[in-house]
Amino acid sequence: MMQVLILGAGITGCTLARLMKNEGFTVSIKEKQDHIGGLCYTKKNTDGILYEPNGGHAFHTKNNRVKKFVLSFSEFNNYKHKKGIVINGILQHFPLSRKTILKMKNSKQILKELENRPKVPDLTNFETYAISKFGLTLYKLFIYNYSKRMWGLEPRKLTTEYIHNRIDLTDSNIHIFQDNFQGLPVKGYTEFLKSMIRDIPLELNTQEFNESSHDLVLYSGRIDELFKFKFGKLQYRSLRFDYTKNDNWENEDYGSINLPQHTKYIRKVNFKVMYQQKTEKSWIQYQEPISLHDHNSPMYPIYTRQNIELFNKYLIEACKSDKIIPIGRLGLYKYLEMGQAISLAMNMVPLIKKWKKLNPKKRYSEIKDLLRK
Repeated sequence: MMQVLILGAGITGCTLARLMKNEGFTVSIKEKQDHIGGLCYTKKNTDGILYEPNGGHAFHTKNNRVKKFVLSFSEFNNYKHKKGIVINGILQHFPLSRKTILKMKNSKQILKELENRPKVPDLTNFETYAISKFGLTLYKLFIYNYSKRMWGLEPRKLTTEYIHNRIDLTDSNIHIFQDNFQGLPVKGYTEFLKSMIRDIPLELNTQEFNESSHDLVLYSGRIDELFKFKFGKLQYRSLRFDYTKNDNWENEDYGSINLPQHTKYIRKVNFKVMYQQKTEKSWIQYQEPISLHDHNSPMYPIYTRQNIELFNKYLIEACKSDKIIPIGRLGLYKYLEMGQAISLAMNMVPLIKKWKKLNPKKRYSEIKDLLRK
């Protein structure tokens, strides 16, 4: 029976551990931190409010296979993610709708720019895409400053990899996600993932492993670190968090509120709303984008052409191994929401099972195909 080691107990690592175990493999997990869950692990504050120390994660999917899978490990609440945005001191619904635009002071100019948009968005870079999609006025109001602070770069230096089809204008105020299944695990993501890997050996506070002791190693760490940064370091953006208790929250319909014009914070999250906890108290998280340092987590791949080219070099190198397979957000340098992470893990299982039989070029092409989907 093949021995499979999973390095990393985030949502991808735990999902693949469960899937490979179900396929009859002998599976174990090693995690370098003192907890499972990666970026979506859950804690309770002193008032008993569930929260996520690495930012709020609203689960959503259209994929019935993913829905069935997650519901086998936890009940989910029925929270449907609604987001606000503060523009010129006024709380608006996000994504912006034509209804909202009509109430804005410069609505005539905005509507004129929207009428004159090209039929096909300009995919040259992040900035050209956003302007061709929303017009210059809206771009300056809610995209430019937010994006520059979020990524630490001028938007024109980014590709369209992240923004493409993520935001759009709507005719009326709707939920940010239109997926038929949405919610959060009622006891939090940590308990959800504990249930997923309940019968799988887990070792925390370690990332050391003996490659020869396993037939396959599924590696969810940084792919550039796996190769000791031999081609250079891939760039990531991270976040720093501040909290307030029982602070004013403008509208309890919204689980999070974007702050594109704030001088420090990019957004804020109200976990009482997201976890639908019945309490008079609240626990609000403020998120500040920061550069990646040794003491914080790599959260968001920065999609410049240089980084994408560098990742491809590392992926080609990784595919030469018949034993170590990169997985997840860090291993595949891919921003993945949780439903996407589980779906990708499911789609990778057939590739993992035949990995040893494939040549490096075939491994590379199959991973690239999965990432494109």
